[in-house]
Amino acid sequence: MSHFHLFVLILLGVTTLISIILSIKGSQYHITHLSGMITAMFLGMNVGLTAGVTFGVSYQGDLFLSTILGMSFGILAGFLCGICFGFLSSVEGLMSGLMGGMMGAMLGEMLPVEQANMFIKAFLLFSICTIFLLIILTTSDKATIKNRSWFLKPISTMLMIGSVLFFANSLDMEKAQSKTISQDKEHDVHKASETQQEIKKIVIETSDLSYSPDEIVVEKNMPISLELKNSDQVAHDIEIKDLSFKLMSESSHQHENKEDVIHLHSEPHTTNEITFSIDEAGTYEFYCTIPGHKESGMVGKFVVK
Repeated sequence: MSHFHLFVLILLGVTTLISIILSIKGSQYHITHLSGMITAMFLGMNVGLTAGVTFGVSYQGDLFLSTILGMSFGILAGFLCGICFGFLSSVEGLMSGLMGGMMGAMLGEMLPVEQANMFIKAFLLFSICTIFLLIILTTSDKATIKNRSWFLKPISTMLMIGSVLFFANSLDMEKAQSKTISQDKEHDVHKASETQQEIKKIVIETSDLSYSPDEIVVEKNMPISLELKNSDQVAHDIEIKDLSFKLMSESSHQHENKEDVIHLHSEPHTTNEITFSIDEAGTYEFYCTIPGHKESGMVGKFVVK
């Protein structure tokens, strides 16, 4: 999990804690049960969506785990906020958090990292705005009309939200820049060796939720050009985990490339390729990360001698 995604989860926890404190204050003075119910649903849904997308993009390929974690965050936030206003509000907040976490995890599973991060920032903004909403609701009518210092509340709140989101965005941009620099350096280092060594081309075709061929035999440290030809009506991909490899090139943008994961994605009736070499001998499983495809038999193996 990246620093940006970890920061988002910590910020969700802080937002939930502040919202609960304000909800306890509001339940004793100004906020009606209906307003409290709406607030709990708003917080639970947005925290669930934010956490769901965050876990979905961090654990792509494991939809069950990301869904459970996303729903847990949403349920906890919605329930704890709603219980301050009564049993019915807690139930509404719980169900909103459950739905938000489930939908967010599915969204994070399907989207590339950059697009998913855009949704994370938007949902995070909505989550933090719960604090702004509760500050308004917990302010009496008298203070709103006669006390000019009340205007400091929305101004300071918006400054706080802007500062937090600016910091989160800088973490995301820093990660993207460091990834680009490291890929450029790696490309320069291996460019000469790539031209000197023969590249073995491997074409894997997808048809009727299956790979052909489903077993590949290669040699260690040999440059491999892996081509994924998608002949189906739905998108497919190939993911190989827990291996040491050197990335040389890729035909188009893929999901976030982690240090020990190779990921190649192709839309319906398109072909994409990636060039790499594997550093260690062994047998490595590859499979399709689109939900339900692995279970339908889209599994194969790389044998590295």
